[in-house]
Amino acid sequence: MPALAADLRLKAVNDIARTLSGAWSLEEVLTLVMDRLAWILDAERAALYLVEGDELVARHTVGDTVREIRVQFGQGLAGWVAQTGRGTNVKNAYDDSRFDSSWDAENDFVTESMLCQPVFDRHENVIAVAQVLNKRRGYFTVDDESLLATVVSMAAISIVNARLVDELGANNVALQRARVESADRAREIDSLYELERDAVRAPTFDAAVAAVLERIAVVVGADAAEIALPVAGQGCVLHRYRPAEDRMQTVPLQTKGLHARVFEGEPICDPCRGGDASMRRLAAAHELPWTPQTGLCVPLQRDDELVGSLGVYWMARDAGGLTDDKVRFIELVGQQIGHALGHRLARTQAEHQDRLAAIGGALAGVVHDLKTPMTVASGYVQLLKTEQEVDERTRLANGVLEQLRRMNDMAREVLGFARGDVQILPRKTLVPEWTGQVETALQQIFEGSDVAVGVTCEERGAVRMDAGKLLRVVQNLARNSREAFGQVDPAQRPAPARFSLRIFSDGVDLVMVTADNGPGVPREFEHRMFDAFATHGTSEGTGLGLAMVKQVAEAHLGSIQYRPTDGGGATFELRIRKDLRPASEVRPQPPPSLPAEAGGGAASG
Repeated sequence: MPALAADLRLKAVNDIARTLSGAWSLEEVLTLVMDRLAWILDAERAALYLVEGDELVARHTVGDTVREIRVQFGQGLAGWVAQTGRGTNVKNAYDDSRFDSSWDAENDFVTESMLCQPVFDRHENVIAVAQVLNKRRGYFTVDDESLLATVVSMAAISIVNARLVDELGANNVALQRARVESADRAREIDSLYELERDAVRAPTFDAAVAAVLERIAVVVGADAAEIALPVAGQGCVLHRYRPAEDRMQTVPLQTKGLHARVFEGEPICDPCRGGDASMRRLAAAHELPWTPQTGLCVPLQRDDELVGSLGVYWMARDAGGLTDDKVRFIELVGQQIGHALGHRLARTQAEHQDRLAAIGGALAGVVHDLKTPMTVASGYVQLLKTEQEVDERTRLANGVLEQLRRMNDMAREVLGFARGDVQILPRKTLVPEWTGQVETALQQIFEGSDVAVGVTCEERGAVRMDAGKLLRVVQNLARNSREAFGQVDPAQRPAPARFSLRIFSDGVDLVMVTADNGPGVPREFEHRMFDAFATHGTSEGTGLGLAMVKQVAEAHLGSIQYRPTDGGGATFELRIRKDLRPASEVRPQPPPSLPAEAGGGAASG
């Protein structure tokens, strides 16, 4: 075929320029360009090697297969051009020592003439090598070299731009992947925070375990989640949550079952890799209605101490994809929640031990305190055996009943403290009527003493409260006051003894302020007066009176505070919520006008 006329070559170059500016992929553009270039130069074939690291890579299609040719820098004529940055025009390739004939041998091809030129970017770096093989008529001319240089210069722009686009696309993909991973990590952190918050805020250890298991099962989409706590010499206790039934289950096991390997020291294990028969036995022992196909057990650790084991199971083998992210998250949960639950469990056990120790330590004092009313009651009974006067027998019998009442109150205080909480039964109570009962009780407490009692009630409405327990509160404060007065010689008192109770409203609170002018609470005792079994200046009682007052006040969503009475004595201010119903059941009321500052208080400690 005769050489193309100049105008046809120019038209072909324009076609190549338009092709290079098209929106096709780089591979498509370069294939079209090199095919068109081979046609312009009247050659059998043309190829473009792109620089990738220290290699030249050319891709060409054979049928439906894309074949790849890789050439090291310095290997063959194309490698020499890439290494030196100089073009070459060879009339007979096999006569050139730089030529590598291995490709010809592999592809049953004979290379004769060859035209190779480097492709530079704007920094004069070689980014590709253009290679044209076998001029059909004669050899490649200087005009062919110029035409190839023109085309590869245009191709260089497309190559650089395409690589920039690829790099930008890769960066966008990496950025998107980083954004997704960042969102996943943020969700993990949020989930870990919520798990630890649930573990810390739950009112009891069992409630903390239940909250943690429920959240874990939801986050990882598990069919069951359980925490196994080892019991010395008795296997373990399982706390399990199953989302399908939305219920918690507690199962005591004589063995450690699915968690055995974790308890033996493995940091993480899949307990479901055993045989089907073994897994069915374990599932039955665990009281699971189905055999788990996929699972994960990780240790719950507090520092270096093994607290328990967390198990997560799925019914299906694929488990919706037990991904590396899920495995990592469950491991993180084991580390994070292990510390929180371990701390909570240790605190619960310590509180239990402290309570037992406190009760045990107080029993000796209680038994000792019981001797006094028992001795007095025994004396009254002895007198009753010989007393003939009806009035005197009545007085002695009342004395026996009073001592029995004291022993009963002491026993109830110890039992109430041992239970650890105060159950209140709030009922609508008319405050003036209740105040009348309180006044009667106060008169009985101070009967036979020289203490003047004054009661003032400024609240005329009804309040939802446990009237019986609040009556006991006022009685405890009054008894403390009378005992404090008994520690001072009446002749040494600066003023007549008095005890006052004032009841009034302050916003949403009902306030009861008791005050006396006795010796008051010693300063060294103020900081622990509300502690259980704390007593001062008396050998009677259990030391639980003020501790029970505090419990009752808090159960009414209120508080108890102490301050010295002006001029000497003790003042206690007890506040309770006037309406303990949920906020949704309470009708909004206009804010009441605040009463004047309370001037009185309750008894000494």
